[in-house]
Amino acid sequence: MANSYEEYTSLSGTTYAVPSNFLSIDDIIVKGYNGSTWTTLTISQRSASAKTVTLSSAPSSYQKIRVYRMTSSSPLVDFANGATLTASDLDTSYQQGLLLSQEVAEDADPDGGSGIGNIS
Repeated sequence: MANSYEEYTSLSGTTYAVPSNFLSIDDIIVKGYNGSTWTTLTISQRSASAKTVTLSSAPSSYQKIRVYRMTSSSPLVDFANGATLTASDLDTSYQQGLLLSQEVAEDADPDGGSGIGNIS
């Protein structure tokens, strides 16, 4: 079971669940596969609380879609010398590293942009 993406072949609606863990709902991307290429689909609405994204239109012309997470690799926390170290900062820093390592290991981006190879 993948941690960084969900793949769907039943494409009747426009709202889809996202990977269970993310730091920002804006890190979620959706691509559709038409049998030979992957295309980035337009997300019209994102809900962090419901853990869903809604596409602008139903992806009926695709064989499958992949809803995946692409966490920023830029540091989210700056540990400044002499500053107070908080549990929240430590959690954020740890979560970012964990999510990034899952994405690299699973290569969630079907075009191979986030990891080590191409998944189709």
